[in-house]
Amino acid sequence: MFDNLREDTRRLREVKSKPFPWYVVESLLFETGYQAVVLHRIAHAFKRRGIPFFGPLCARWNQFLTGVDIAPAARIGPGLRIAHGTGLVIGNGVEIGRDCLLMHGVTLGAPTLSRIGDMPKLGDRVTVGAGASVIGPVTIGDDSFVGAHALVTTDVPAGSKVLARVEVEVRPRSGVGSS
Repeated sequence: MFDNLREDTRRLREVKSKPFPWYVVESLLFETGYQAVVLHRIAHAFKRRGIPFFGPLCARWNQFLTGVDIAPAARIGPGLRIAHGTGLVIGNGVEIGRDCLLMHGVTLGAPTLSRIGDMPKLGDRVTVGAGASVIGPVTIGDDSFVGAHALVTTDVPAGSKVLARVEVEVRPRSGVGSS
């Protein structure tokens, strides 16, 4: 737990312009994404050690404070950044690699309650855009990008871009301006 927290803090230093103690204090107080990751690390430590009650309690506290719902059993590598995390859901059994970025409204989870073990795995340096959903036993390869509002239900090879495609047919309105 503490190794990943140290790594998360070290990575904060790379993106912050303030000196040492202030960027950590500022992030803990005001950045919900960083708060969510720290609280998840605590909940995951309780879960991993088999201590009942406190893991789910930390997870609910996390959801209440930040709007981010991360199951205590989710395995998250160091350097996870959550931008505007409200509405983000990470289910039990999800695995997230190093240096990933998740935007608001992302869902990483199982397709149904009866298939709760079918969870996604994200590689290293994966970016998942706002409102995207990665559902089922899907593997997203390293250095991949999942665009906003994409629905991913199949494996994505490393270095790929997955974009939601919207087709709009424009038809002239009939009867407009005619008498």
